[in-house]
Amino acid sequence: MAENPKKIGKYEVLDVLGRGAMGVVYRAHDPYVDRPVAIKLATQSDVESTQRVARRMFVNEARSAGRLDHPNVLKVYEAGEEDEQPYMVMEFIDGGDTLRNYCKSDKLLGIPVVMRIIRQSADALDYAHKHGVLHRDIKPANIMLTKDGVAKIGDFGIARRLGVDQTQIIGWFGSPLYMSPEQARDQDITSQSDLFSLGSVFYEMLIGAPPFAAKGLSGLIQKVVNEAPTPLTELRNDIPEQLWRIVKRMLEKDLSKRYKTGGEITADLDLLLNDSNTVPLVLSDEQKIARMTELGFFSGFTKNELKEVIKVALWQRYDVATTIFAEGTREHAFYVIADGAISISINGVRIDELETGECFGEMEYLVTGGRSATVVTNRETTVVKIERDFKEWASLPCQLRLSKVFQNVLIERLRSTTKELARSLRVS
Repeated sequence: MAENPKKIGKYEVLDVLGRGAMGVVYRAHDPYVDRPVAIKLATQSDVESTQRVARRMFVNEARSAGRLDHPNVLKVYEAGEEDEQPYMVMEFIDGGDTLRNYCKSDKLLGIPVVMRIIRQSADALDYAHKHGVLHRDIKPANIMLTKDGVAKIGDFGIARRLGVDQTQIIGWFGSPLYMSPEQARDQDITSQSDLFSLGSVFYEMLIGAPPFAAKGLSGLIQKVVNEAPTPLTELRNDIPEQLWRIVKRMLEKDLSKRYKTGGEITADLDLLLNDSNTVPLVLSDEQKIARMTELGFFSGFTKNELKEVIKVALWQRYDVATTIFAEGTREHAFYVIADGAISISINGVRIDELETGECFGEMEYLVTGGRSATVVTNRETTVVKIERDFKEWASLPCQLRLSKVFQNVLIERLRSTTKELARSLRVS
């Protein structure tokens, strides 16, 4: 195949996105679905062993990532061969970058931003682990960040699929700077190894240096296996002690002390990310679906559509008289009241009250801008918060469902406003 082919399969190649030891990544266009894609094409080699490894890694990545469907996992659409070269068609991230560029001391992101990125990554790993996939090579270069701040874990080339008898990439471990103690000892690994590696990424994104570093591999392994990292609170005075406790637990060498699941990490980060009066709810997917089917906003959704929603939704509980957001707040999100009640006011004048099953904040979600009202809880209230644009994560049926619901909500808001205006004119 030519070095810069015009087509790979049905896909029209536009340009080169990057080159690596095992392959080339092209930006391409899918003429049938009419969408941009990224295509990874295995590098040809005259060395038979190298060619075999490249092929095995391609097949392994396609089978591992291809079975996952999560908003924070880089999607694999298709895999095949062209002129005996394996290729893989993946989601194209326009304007995205890897976390490697945000691990330098002069390019560090804000602490809350880093926490959200790690939270998304932990959630993606939790999903992958529940579906029997261990990544085994979590590092900054394998986590992309979209221009909208969404993390996407990719490169499952040496992933391990649990319960699969087929030959996989055995005897390989992740990048030395981010490997877990059990990887360094060449021992059997579990999902906790990925969480340790994510902890190393977390640490580096906060201070611009990895938790373990040495000149040689043997020295690095010695530190990973036996030495504790320098506390983050000693390196940055603006890092809260609670945050260091989370990172430290991710980097525990003792498996009994380390986080067991990505879900445990997301729960702790949610507690730290939100105000002290806000508590994230930890519910199973089935519990969330059961509650959502009882809410007016979601009443027409199918179970599969609700599953799509819960992947991107954050469940939060607020105490009474707590401000959820205030006028002028810049955020792109809408809320559905799962339980409780809220009041809406503008310039201190109460204009509406909403109960369980109703949504609020939809205008600023549909049209980006600052909040035009203040929302305060009337009693202890649980909300479902969705920040990401539904065109990014929802299937076409789910998009149509949301569009219809939003249309109905806006019509009802207009009808209510018109009645209130007519009433006030009669009084005056």
